[in-house]
Amino acid sequence: METNQPIKTRIAPTPSGYLHLGNALSFAITWALARRQQGIVALRIDDLDNARFRPEYLQDIFDTLDFMGLDYDEGPRNAKDFQENYSQLLRLPAYQAQLDKLVQQGMVYACPCSRSQIAALSPQGLYPLTCRDEQLPLDTPHAAWRVRIPDATIVSFQDQLLGHCTVPLALEMPDFVVRRKDAIPAYQIASIVDDLAMGVNLIVRGEDLMLSTAAQLYLAQHTGATAFTNAAFVHHPLIVSEGNKLSKSHDALSLTEMRKAGLTPQQLWQKLATLLGWHDAGIADAQSFLQRFRLQELPRHIAQV
Repeated sequence: METNQPIKTRIAPTPSGYLHLGNALSFAITWALARRQQGIVALRIDDLDNARFRPEYLQDIFDTLDFMGLDYDEGPRNAKDFQENYSQLLRLPAYQAQLDKLVQQGMVYACPCSRSQIAALSPQGLYPLTCRDEQLPLDTPHAAWRVRIPDATIVSFQDQLLGHCTVPLALEMPDFVVRRKDAIPAYQIASIVDDLAMGVNLIVRGEDLMLSTAAQLYLAQHTGATAFTNAAFVHHPLIVSEGNKLSKSHDALSLTEMRKAGLTPQQLWQKLATLLGWHDAGIADAQSFLQRFRLQELPRHIAQV
């Protein structure tokens, strides 16, 4: 990455369920990528999904990082520190300011459509642009705000692992939500604002968030957020179990359940190494993982063993 500034990235879990093996792998890759470049690692916890938030999920994040032996340079030191000083609910005005930029450009419109209404018109779940030309007032009760994505919009960016990436945003994520029906800013807005505020210049994510990267780059391009458009990106492979990516809904696969069953930190690191195809690499902890880590040697596909 060509920059005069030190690398700065973030580990950004959500307290919406117990963390699983895929989260551990993402934490490890993000941390190792930064540490190999003498970079800065921040912990950012995305807690705007208040419907699924539970205190035990928040505590699980700190417990997992401690269990793995992963350090970080900025961010909350414990659950109390997070809720008092780092919760996204404390940054709502900053998110609204970003939304205001979109409103001022006439890029946002109100949409009261429910998920069931959208599903009835679009079995794939893609928004069918129902309200794009309805010109409903933005203060329409129980309405989300959507951003206009012109037809045929394509977003391209360079990924340090995957190379040149092209995402047909208008086709795959048409007119996505930027403010929820409860008036809380949506993930795409909050994530970009937080990355800008923290000075993040290396964004590490799973491949399943490629669309989110494209959406956020589109927003950044239209709000003058050049620091975000100039950031480096790494989309790492996902752990697949029975053909599907791991989910927090699989409690049996959660790290907390594995720990209760006797999993040791050394066994977790050995498991991560095996998933990456690092056989006989002697991985036993975070430091040995760091010494072995090479970004370009990450496999394109990871199947759970």
